[in-house]
Amino acid sequence: MITPNLNTSLAELKSLIHQENLKEESVEVLLSNLLALNDEQTEAFSIPFHDVIVTIQTAIKLLKS
Repeated sequence: MITPNLNTSLAELKSLIHQENLKEESVEVLLSNLLALNDEQTEAFSIPFHDVIVTIQTAIKLLKS
């Protein structure tokens, strides 16, 4: 989470924004990958359950950081 204050420089703000953008992109990639693995014929994921859970946990961790 970005926590700037009155003493935060423009360069620091740009760096913080860049870091947050990278996190959001990572989450988007993780979730897009999960959706791409959907098996429409069986209405199930074609990957192990544990991998789905780990991917979702990773996305949540990225969003919270």
